[in-house]
Amino acid sequence: MHAMKELIHSKVQAARAGVNGEVRVDDVFQKYSFPFEYVVLHDVSLESRGKFQMDTICLTQYFAVILESKNIGGSLSFKDNPLQLVRELDDGKMDAFESPEVQIERNKYLLSDWFRSIGVELPIYGVIVLSNPKTIVVNSPHKFPIIFPQTIPVFLRNIPRAKVYMDVHQMHNLAKEIVASHRSYIPYPMCKRWSIDPRDLLTGVLCEKCDKLVMVKRKNGWNCLNCGHVDRHAHEKAIREWFVLIGESINNRQCRYFLQLDSFQSASRILNSMGLVREGTSKSNTIYKWIWDEKS
Repeated sequence: MHAMKELIHSKVQAARAGVNGEVRVDDVFQKYSFPFEYVVLHDVSLESRGKFQMDTICLTQYFAVILESKNIGGSLSFKDNPLQLVRELDDGKMDAFESPEVQIERNKYLLSDWFRSIGVELPIYGVIVLSNPKTIVVNSPHKFPIIFPQTIPVFLRNIPRAKVYMDVHQMHNLAKEIVASHRSYIPYPMCKRWSIDPRDLLTGVLCEKCDKLVMVKRKNGWNCLNCGHVDRHAHEKAIREWFVLIGESINNRQCRYFLQLDSFQSASRILNSMGLVREGTSKSNTIYKWIWDEKS
């Protein structure tokens, strides 16, 4: 097993848990009513003095609230000096995470800076939302409150609304400005991000039926030597995986290596058929690039 496999697996699990947590927060806003107009935006990525990502932001005429969702089970202790979140499981195992307080503090600063850049004055609050109802908080954080999703309405209602900073129309325009400025975070190529040598990766075209890297290119398409499944487009997923895992561009030689092809012509036809951006003036220096977008 590769040394990074367990770490990456834990990151994937954490990302899935985070998505589930954001869904629970969204459910609250769908079910409850509030005594004021508001707009809720999820998974927002902006840039001011640095790039920053917010799980959920709630905009009102009176304030903005950053809701940092955490779907973490066990018993939690928020530590100071250094700021750290320590989790203890039922079996006694302990692990540590970056404190959500650090994330909210940074996001508040950068969001405030972003607001100033577009001429917006609006107080910003932060709250940690624990979406797992079985979580036990042993030591609470000091800088920001910690709540469960069902208490979000109470928390928002208790925030002072003495001053109106914008009318409803301006609030919706601000939400539109945030959406227009949102830039999805693309963490590719993964090998570079995780310091993995691409030579450690298995190559070949994966069969979607039996999950084996034993497909070979023939006239009727890609044929699986293990189960006999035929797929005319199996190479497309493999090429996309190259861009996700290894590099921002690919050439003919790299394509042949990654798909385990012998034919220069076959690799050329595959690369030219996928709608990639082609750069170069000759066969020897031609490269192909994938353009990432919101749906990639």
